[in-house]
Amino acid sequence: MATFFTNLRRTGARWGVEHGLVADAATATNLNRLRVFGPAVAGINALYVLAFLLQGLRQTLSEPIATWNADLTLTHLAMGLWMAAASYAARGLRHAHRGLLPRALALAVVAGALLFSILVVSIDQAVSNNITTFLITCLVSSLVIYLRPLNAALVYLGAYAVFFWAIDNSQQDSLQLLSNRLSGLAVCGMGWALSFLLWRKFTTIALQQEHLDKLQAELQLKQKELERLTRLDGLTGLYNRNTFVELTRKELQRAQRQGSATAILLLDLDHFKQVNDTWGHPAGDAVLKHVAALVSSSIRSTDLAGRLGGEEFIVLLPGTSAEAGRKIAEKIRARLEATPTAWENIRIPHTASIGLSGTSAAEKRDFESLYSDADKALYVAKQRGRNRVIASAGPAYCTS
Repeated sequence: MATFFTNLRRTGARWGVEHGLVADAATATNLNRLRVFGPAVAGINALYVLAFLLQGLRQTLSEPIATWNADLTLTHLAMGLWMAAASYAARGLRHAHRGLLPRALALAVVAGALLFSILVVSIDQAVSNNITTFLITCLVSSLVIYLRPLNAALVYLGAYAVFFWAIDNSQQDSLQLLSNRLSGLAVCGMGWALSFLLWRKFTTIALQQEHLDKLQAELQLKQKELERLTRLDGLTGLYNRNTFVELTRKELQRAQRQGSATAILLLDLDHFKQVNDTWGHPAGDAVLKHVAALVSSSIRSTDLAGRLGGEEFIVLLPGTSAEAGRKIAEKIRARLEATPTAWENIRIPHTASIGLSGTSAAEKRDFESLYSDADKALYVAKQRGRNRVIASAGPAYCTS
């Protein structure tokens, strides 16, 4: 028995936490439903009012029936106005589903609907013994509005207390009074049970959806990270070879359509093997990352920088003539020479040889042609002593 109550307390505590997590979502759903169902219920009440008015006008009613007809007309009119006002208030809270007021509105709508149904039932006792209106209202309220189990229990308990008292003032037959009270108790019990089951179902679905949304967000982040990793060099953060070539081909096509020039810089660090041999590969990695940062900060946001592999880098300069490209190349070369890499307690010097090739839109050259010329120019730069910029003379360039 002790274990049973312990498990019961744990379940109650867990449910309490879960209910708090979905409270705002439930309130938002309630407000959305009130905006839809409020006018619908008000319309139904309007039809009742119209029917009772027509009945009073077309027929000569006896005193008890006339009173019954008038009371129901006023009751349905009041309920219709109440539901219309609740719907209007829900529309005013369209962007505010947190806090006490939106939750109180949903609770007030259920309580008000139950009270009106009790009033209708107590009036009906003059001509009929049924409590169908109360039954329908209890079940529909449970279906439409999500209430936390404790709040629902208080509402239905309060509704039954009012129902118990109200029909005592209108039902004179003691046996029928007892039957209606027992039926009302069953109706309130079913209403609360249905409300509880639907709340738990909503809680489970909402938490599962939240979990799925979280997993989906994490999956999208991982997918974006994977896409980034497949497009970028893992060490330097520059474009990798495949991505650079793909983007360069698109840029060359665009340049040909727009009639603009394009330049490519091929950069190779001088004597990089000595860095790894002297200070180790971690130092070499630090140099590569430092060089990548210097290159990126030396070019425009519209330019592209990539790492071809090892100590070789490449830069695409859209809308740039060969002469302008030479100036940018000299700027990069000078910065690399003047800015050694800080690593541990030392500063590692480095220089770079740069080969340049350029094209105009009229030439319609592809990436492979430009890359080949830049590579030949880079070879010449190394032959002539390194740490320099050499520009290709064009497709017919030779190193002799």
